Amino acid sequence: MRFLSPLFLLILFYACTPSPTTPDAMSGEEILQKSQMMHDPQQVWGDLTYRVKIVEPRLQNPGRLSIVQMNNSNGAFELMRSRDEYFSKHVVDAEGKATVYFDDQLEFPDSLVNKYRLDPARNNSYRNFYQVLLGLPMSLDERWVAKIGSVETKRFNDFACYKIEIELKEAMFSKHWFIYIDQASFKYRGMELVFPEDASKGETLYFSGEIDIKGVKIPRTRHWHEYSGGSYSGSDIILEQLDEN
Repeated sequence: MRFLSPLFLLILFYACTPSPTTPDAMSGEEILQKSQMMHDPQQVWGDLTYRVKIVEPRLQNPGRLSIVQMNNSNGAFELMRSRDEYFSKHVVDAEGKATVYFDDQLEFPDSLVNKYRLDPARNNSYRNFYQVLLGLPMSLDERWVAKIGSVETKRFNDFACYKIEIELKEAMFSKHWFIYIDQASFKYRGMELVFPEDASKGETLYFSGEIDIKGVKIPRTRHWHEYSGGSYSGSDIILEQLDEN
């Protein structure tokens, strides 16, 4: 009778033993869920009401300052934003009615509407922008996400990350995103907003820091860079949480 060598038996054992689930074997959905749990361990984001002050320097508007109030449970929203020496207030109430004030006035010259983007029809876009961007990664749910695609590992901003392909139901800058989640901590590290038909377009966002808002760990800073070439275009920095109106 021939005896099998110990090495062959060892190889045979591992070949026939089911492999445990490893991080590298996780789907994009599983990785995203782990990131959402890391940032929102009590799963309260969907019902959260909060108010924050954000400085948003842009190359053409380095002094931009915004105060955002959001009620995630009913969709009510208020954005107060500096406009040169003035300020505007953009409101969407719980019933979806949109209203704009300019220096607390409901009536203002038509010449200011285009200059300061005061058309109430823009209010829902403002709300969607802040609700999604401030809520990452929790906001990437069935309301906004049409498809979670391929997963690969890649270094992003010097972190070892999962790169996950996301397709949105409607465009937020673009419908096509690549999100980056830290392999070790599952922190949300940033994303690329891309246009498959035009590689010269798009944005890369680098996230850093953290602010605790009622138990939810929100990335404090977003730096915007052009996807092609990498030049800096602006930042969003949450300065503080404010008392709600």
